[in-house]
Amino acid sequence: MDFNAAGAKGLLERFDFATLFVNELGWDRHSAALSIEISSTPYALTAIAEKRGMVAWLCEAPTGQSIPDRATRKKIEHQVAKTTLEHLIIFTDAKRAEQIWCWARREAGKPASVPEHFWYASSGNRGFLQKLAAIAFSLEEEESLTLVDVTSRARAAFDVERVTKRFYDQFKIEHKAFLDLISGITDVADRDWYASLMLNRLMFIYFM
Repeated sequence: MDFNAAGAKGLLERFDFATLFVNELGWDRHSAALSIEISSTPYALTAIAEKRGMVAWLCEAPTGQSIPDRATRKKIEHQVAKTTLEHLIIFTDAKRAEQIWCWARREAGKPASVPEHFWYASSGNRGFLQKLAAIAFSLEEEESLTLVDVTSRARAAFDVERVTKRFYDQFKIEHKAFLDLISGITDVADRDWYASLMLNRLMFIYFM
């Protein structure tokens, strides 16, 4: 199936993650629950979908509470990994104004790192929708799809280090192209500043 960005955007805004994963991303229904205690505080997680063993978990903040801090989220992820090694965790606040999506990057011989991706009700979240498109699966893929395929797609979507390197490599290429196109500005420093300004504006428009 083709990724429906408009449909995904609406479901994100309604915090309807089960429908998002099953109907828009092609994941399978999954039902499970975890109760994790961190520093004497309990946290409840609900499985909303799975794909070839990768499980998407939801951790909703109770009424009147906010999303747990970064240190606590990392501890929660560590405990979840004991149950489902490959997973996503979506943290949401009680006001339904913020989401934090966590994915753990695991590499042999290195400790796991947990890149986080933020969704805000007040933002257009265009870049966020592109991440979801990367983990959307079609019916045509089902027969040959494996856990390795799913984790590879999750890495493509959520690996901040990889995306950042690719972006800045491309930035350098585009920066040189802008310099070559700028005419009428003879001062090298002014031309460089102008090219950087225009690229920063494009970047803001792209990710807003």
